[in-house]
Amino acid sequence: MATLMQRRQFCQGLFALGAIALSGCQASANTGLTVHLLRKSLPPQLIQRFRQQAGVAVRLRLQETPQALADTLAEGTLGAAVLSLGDAWLPEAVAKRQIALIPKQLIQHEFDWPKPWQPLLHLISKEDALWGLPYRWGATTLIYRRDFFAELGWEPKDWDALWHPAVQGHYSLLNAPREVIGLTLKSLGLSYNAPPTHPQLRERLSRLRQGCRFFSSDAYLQPLMLGSTQLAVGWSTDLLPLLKRDPQTYGAVFPASGTALWLDLWVCGQAPDRPTLDWLNYWWQPEVAEQLSQFSDAPSPRVSDLRGTLFQRYIPLAHPTAFTKSEVLLPLDAATQKAYDTLWQEIFLTSS
Repeated sequence: MATLMQRRQFCQGLFALGAIALSGCQASANTGLTVHLLRKSLPPQLIQRFRQQAGVAVRLRLQETPQALADTLAEGTLGAAVLSLGDAWLPEAVAKRQIALIPKQLIQHEFDWPKPWQPLLHLISKEDALWGLPYRWGATTLIYRRDFFAELGWEPKDWDALWHPAVQGHYSLLNAPREVIGLTLKSLGLSYNAPPTHPQLRERLSRLRQGCRFFSSDAYLQPLMLGSTQLAVGWSTDLLPLLKRDPQTYGAVFPASGTALWLDLWVCGQAPDRPTLDWLNYWWQPEVAEQLSQFSDAPSPRVSDLRGTLFQRYIPLAHPTAFTKSEVLLPLDAATQKAYDTLWQEIFLTSS
């Protein structure tokens, strides 16, 4: 299964979202819209504005993880509801016919896809329709303790920092083969989606394994906060709340050679009705996309200038072209997937 992404919070979120969900439950089923999404993932004032503008009662079904949302979709009971789905789960949803196509002519705002997203087009599009409508994105980043690196006299700028002698035994990695092998391929000047055949790859992965203090995809911030680690590979939506609370203690960087990107998409269980189309088009309005990017932990893909976003404010781009060098994780063919699994097993699961 694809990498799990823990996505986190907007500072006002929980109570306002709960109030919106409660008010929506009082509306009749045929006049409202049910939306399955991650807790604290959307600014509540933008949801409230949608309700007022569209005259649609919104019933929120909040989940804690992307996997939980994918599990909800797999139950086959989505019906007329809308669900937020990570791009990593999209191919399976399409293959199992869990989602319905959205005709492009019903989407009011056109979108010129920036380079990093273009490889996803063949997964998202089918002729004149879309399997989902992207509305926010995030990235794999490096987060570190400033005091530790101040003593070293340098700060991490790229993936090469993980192999620096001074940080051996002080960093954590995601427990995710595609992420770890991918960033190592990237450090060798290759694509995240390349086959794992580079002659230096195995040796470089072995060194990475030896220097890693531990692996975790959901508990890597606590050791960093306690000082047990000084550097961590993590997801931007996990890091931003910590960076906003204490930017003097923690720093983060979007690696200069590029990184892995993810998208969240709105998907439908059946052909979209009018409330669903209103919801889809709302999040693609330029002004809504701008405000989502300013007030949440994941910017809209419609926003090309990141300078006004929380992402850019707390996770600065190490190089102007870092974003264009980044990539989405594409599905691997069977042979390449087997090679990844074998490499992970031999180096990371059997090494002492």
